[in-house]
Amino acid sequence: MKGLFGATIDIMGKALTLRSKRNAVLSSNIANVDTPGYKSRDLNFDKMMETYLKEKGVEVDHGKGGASSEIPLRVTNPRHLRGEEPEPPPAIVVSEERGVPNNVDLDEEMAKLSANNIQYQLTTQMLIKKFEMLKTAITEGGKQ
Repeated sequence: MKGLFGATIDIMGKALTLRSKRNAVLSSNIANVDTPGYKSRDLNFDKMMETYLKEKGVEVDHGKGGASSEIPLRVTNPRHLRGEEPEPPPAIVVSEERGVPNNVDLDEEMAKLSANNIQYQLTTQMLIKKFEMLKTAITEGGKQ
């Protein structure tokens, strides 16, 4: 256990920071929807989070297929099958589509922004629950 609260809170804090930065990038795309020659950008949350987790010493395993492919898995048994290592995409992706007058697809950017906001709110709720559990442990731990 590192720090006062362990790694979980640090990891969720980093996730919130990255989601916030992605929100700024996507909002910039939406703000420039009518700017000639503007190229849409995106922050690759998965790649940046994976890099952060590896720096923290957390093993990240990529599942295959279905919803599980988006959830980092931990190998708990040496007999587990390891999937192919996917090629990591760049941290910020500059789209090359459309190009005239720009390549910003307002519907696509709004959908990405909405999904990012939902994931930000989910992470916030998880962090709140974690602090509630810690509060309960502190206030109720010595009672009998």
